[in-house]
Amino acid sequence: MTQSNELRSETVDNNPARPTTRRVQALSVVASVVLPIVAAYTVFHTGVGMPEDTVNEGSLLEPPQNIQKLPLLEQGLAPLKLGSEAPKWRYLIVPGRDCDSACEQLLYTSRQVHIRLGEKARRVERLLVSPAPLSPERREELAAKHPRLRFVTLPPAKLEGLLEGTSHTDLEYPSALLVDQQGYAMMVYNNEHSGNQLLKDIKRLLKYSYEQ
Repeated sequence: MTQSNELRSETVDNNPARPTTRRVQALSVVASVVLPIVAAYTVFHTGVGMPEDTVNEGSLLEPPQNIQKLPLLEQGLAPLKLGSEAPKWRYLIVPGRDCDSACEQLLYTSRQVHIRLGEKARRVERLLVSPAPLSPERREELAAKHPRLRFVTLPPAKLEGLLEGTSHTDLEYPSALLVDQQGYAMMVYNNEHSGNQLLKDIKRLLKYSYEQ
């Protein structure tokens, strides 16, 4: 009886490190999941560690800019709170003062990309962001060509300083900013980019992002 107790005692005493080992293993598993996410978030939102040779077709905006708190007005009237709307990928087409022929070319390219997304088109929308409301006639003309286009205004000072302090401080007009589902403008396109280039980027982003 005494010998049996001694053996049990030895068995317990010989494994004092097991709980510690299990804790270390558990922490390692958690770290292997969490650390890559934290690293990716840091790179994306700060630009630190961003590789120069990337697979994207658009020009990366560093650092990304949160546009959800901008004083946007839909059709120059109703406040537009993107943060309260369903999360979507968005193209903000910035025409400058007027939507001239170059602006229309970029609108056309973005429209064709939107159409070619097929059933995934519902996860993307396009907004024309101008410093002042377009005339009713001009808005009707563009709306007829672009049924899903939303017309938005942003005060000139806010629009001019939209990308201040970023890699695109001197934004060319017209340009299209690609905004992620959390409201961060992250990529820039212009008329030098083809529809295939825009489509390649957005299809990849839709593939690797959740539909919310």
